[in-house]
Amino acid sequence: MGALLTISADWNVLRCSANAGAFLGVADEMIGQPAKSVFPADFLHDVRGRLQIAIGTGIVERLFGCRLATGSPRFDVAVHVSGNEIVLEFEASTGQSTAPLGVLRSMTARAERQTSTQAICQEAARQMRGLTGFDRVMVYRFDDDDAGEVIAETAAGTLAPFLGLRYPASDIPEQARALYKRNFLRIIADVDADLIPVLPVLSPEGVRLDLSMSGLRSVSPIHLEYLRNMGVQASMSVSIIVGGQLWGLIACHHGKAMHLGLETRSTAELFGQMFSYLLEARLQAEDAAYDLRTHNIHNGVALAFAASDALLKNVPEILTSVADYVAADGIAVSHAGEISLTGLTPTREEFAQLVRFLNTTSAGQVFSTHCLSGVFPPALDYPMRAAGMLSIPVSRVPRDYLVFFRREVEKSVTWAGRPEKIEALGPHGVRLTPRKSFEAWRETVRFQSPRWSKGELRAAEKLRVTMIELILRMSESAQVDRNTAQQSQEILIAELNHRVRNILGLVRGLISQSAATAVDIRALVESLDNRIRSLARAQDLLTSSDWMPTPLRALLSVEVETYGNIEDRLTLTGPEVILMPKAFTPMALVVHELVTNARKYGALSTTDGRITVTTSRDEAGNVSIAWCETGGPMVSAPQRKGFGSTVLGQVIPFELNGMSTPRYLPGGYCLDIILPAAAATCAEPEPQTSFPDEESNAPAPADIARLLTTCLLVEDNLFIAVDAEDLLRALGAKTVVVANSVADALAALAMQSFGFALLDVNLGPENSLPIGRYLKAHAIPFVFGTGYGEDLAMGELLADVPIVTKPYHRLSMLKALTRLIPTGSAPAAGRLLS
Repeated sequence: MGALLTISADWNVLRCSANAGAFLGVADEMIGQPAKSVFPADFLHDVRGRLQIAIGTGIVERLFGCRLATGSPRFDVAVHVSGNEIVLEFEASTGQSTAPLGVLRSMTARAERQTSTQAICQEAARQMRGLTGFDRVMVYRFDDDDAGEVIAETAAGTLAPFLGLRYPASDIPEQARALYKRNFLRIIADVDADLIPVLPVLSPEGVRLDLSMSGLRSVSPIHLEYLRNMGVQASMSVSIIVGGQLWGLIACHHGKAMHLGLETRSTAELFGQMFSYLLEARLQAEDAAYDLRTHNIHNGVALAFAASDALLKNVPEILTSVADYVAADGIAVSHAGEISLTGLTPTREEFAQLVRFLNTTSAGQVFSTHCLSGVFPPALDYPMRAAGMLSIPVSRVPRDYLVFFRREVEKSVTWAGRPEKIEALGPHGVRLTPRKSFEAWRETVRFQSPRWSKGELRAAEKLRVTMIELILRMSESAQVDRNTAQQSQEILIAELNHRVRNILGLVRGLISQSAATAVDIRALVESLDNRIRSLARAQDLLTSSDWMPTPLRALLSVEVETYGNIEDRLTLTGPEVILMPKAFTPMALVVHELVTNARKYGALSTTDGRITVTTSRDEAGNVSIAWCETGGPMVSAPQRKGFGSTVLGQVIPFELNGMSTPRYLPGGYCLDIILPAAAATCAEPEPQTSFPDEESNAPAPADIARLLTTCLLVEDNLFIAVDAEDLLRALGAKTVVVANSVADALAALAMQSFGFALLDVNLGPENSLPIGRYLKAHAIPFVFGTGYGEDLAMGELLADVPIVTKPYHRLSMLKALTRLIPTGSAPAAGRLLS
């Protein structure tokens, strides 16, 4: 109960409620009169002071216990500005001092002690009821769909509880919600109170008075009817503002008229604001705790995804290991046209259709819904796998997605009466009427998942940014890798070109020098073949050791084993000599000439001849190698200097800056070699030793011949094929069928049976692995031939297949064939050196 009037900027009365004169005890004809003729000067002075604050802040200011005349009743006055008018609202002062600051301090302290959102809301309801005396006080929270739910309540014992009931969004229209954000408290003291007009309704300019901030304004008749239907005679609502938005209300109901004084209402309004701050702080603390947990998990996810072998399609596996990040029943990834699914998700076909829908959403933004079928009707077919969706775009062009799914959770929602609009026919036509029943009404909700929380949406956005950063980093890393690989390839090609030119130059020199001293074409071909094969064997040794320093023993071994069972006639004594890579090719030429000459003219041309290789190192680090033959025919210095003599005498000084001195002794030929420290070094001294017999269980030639009865040779180079065929025939092959492609080889296998196959790995545009798999499946023995070296990866199925490196030579082929014949199948007929 109260009165209202408005004053202009020049302090003339503009409007007043119809009861103002009687209520205030002043003249009824006050409109158009100066305010100072209606109110005492000290009152207007106080109003001006409050008005100064109200104008600057846009709030309602209050004056308590004001007298308009000596001996007149006291009034509480609310002051605010509406448009160009100063609004004064007068209420009878209750005269009951409640020490509002002390009360407010106590109420706030009790709420502040609570440790959870639910507890602080329950305490707020309890404190508000204690302050105001309403029968029922509720804390009412708005959901994302603007429907409300009672989450805390305190009420008289005779009242049915409203806790847990939901109210549709239509119960509080949008314009009412907007008003709650401006005017934090609204009271209806008596739903049956008489309505008093404010006159004039229109100003001379035709403007109505805006009463949005008024505490005495009446409300919609429909809302009054709504309250009557609930059995409520008086109500009060206090806004809960969190983050600048209307989070909820403290709603108060009373079964009788309730005239609550302005001072008490002001305390209630202040408590509502303090409670809003406390609630916001508590919600922020809960969000911060969640964010901290997800931050720690996020760092683990980012670290796992940043691993060098991480791929986008592996993200579901990474995220499912940290399910607390974003709770989901399934995760899907669409990346570069590929789909990866984990957990409960749509099928690949369904997800591909869903991706097309996602392509129509805003680019670069997280998209979420707890009711997927509401925006994407095909999802009605799989609610138990995907009723809710949280989509994170991780690239723009093309669009790639990381998508979380939640299955349907069928739930019951309890409404305060059926949430429907009721139309009734009145004197002015059809109008909406409020619900008449507020009995609990349960609705079963389907095709919805639990809602995605704001914390989860923040986590999703953080993950989106991180994923984009990681993908960009991976793209940049891939580009760097491509650039590095291209540079490495260019360097490799340049180095390969350099080495090929050197090899071609060396071969050209071998041809020209050998031709100069050859007596016939057959001798020329034989010497060239032996020397080039020697270079190839040396190259194989270097390649197998990754171009690392290699023992002299290994070089001597591959040369000696070329001539069969002579390894026991060569003895090494002294420290192990380790040759540097640059010394390997020159020493290979020298050792080849030494072994060849010994075989033709020296110690190895007789049955009793022997060779001793003695090594040593001087204080300067120079390595000495003495090759001495004994037991052979008499030797003497040659009358004519051939290419072999040139190699023995000049290669070491010219190529390695060393010394090479031949000696023709009565007992046999000797060559003293001195290599500088840059070309060779020595390991610890070893006792005198001969070459070991490493293949005592080697199969007999008859076993090899039986294996090679019918051979399939797959080779796309004609000259290599001819050379390999000759080698196989020399080892006992009767029939050799040559194929130069996978198709020809498989056709040959379909037409006849083979006991053995030699497969060149690289066949131009294809490889021989399909042939190998066929041979493996049909238990046909075979070996691979390649110029890539023995470390070539052939896959798990073919990993145990022997590999022979090119160029093919007898001993390496025999070693490979030995692996195909079970040991002990026949007595060994000879020795094979490794």
